Amino acid sequence: MALPPVGLHGERNPVILAIDPGRDKCGWVFASEEGKLVASGIFSADRAAEFFRAVVSGKGREIASFALEKTGSFPEWFSVHECLVGNGTGKELLLSLAKSVSIGVKLVPEKGTTLLARKLYWKHHPPRGIRKLLPEGMRVPPRDVDDFAALAIVLKFIESQSAR
Repeated sequence: MALPPVGLHGERNPVILAIDPGRDKCGWVFASEEGKLVASGIFSADRAAEFFRAVVSGKGREIASFALEKTGSFPEWFSVHECLVGNGTGKELLLSLAKSVSIGVKLVPEKGTTLLARKLYWKHHPPRGIRKLLPEGMRVPPRDVDDFAALAIVLKFIESQSAR
């Protein structure tokens, strides 16, 4: 399958794609090479093939339909510089789908990403009202944070690369 010039390792708007796998749902994030969130979301595992097709297309509007979070306007075109997948439950389906569309994947340890995901959520959405009064450890985000777990995967990867 021939890849479009921008969908994978192209030149416009390079991002790191990370996926926090799961049996029922998967969190994903597009992040800058510095680890800043560009866009993120959660897709059900049964939509994983559709998600990967959107990634390979390189078209912002196709991946935007999966987004829950974004900073600024989503780019019309993007290219995936790195694709990271957490090494936890559900990774096999994602690895298989990535291979079927010729996306190379790096597995990243997921240890500690769930707790970091909560912290990242509250960093992007500072608590208000009564939540502000609760100790950090007692704050529960009002939605699933699998996408922020994917951002935690990016941050762990960047940290491991700088330690080399």
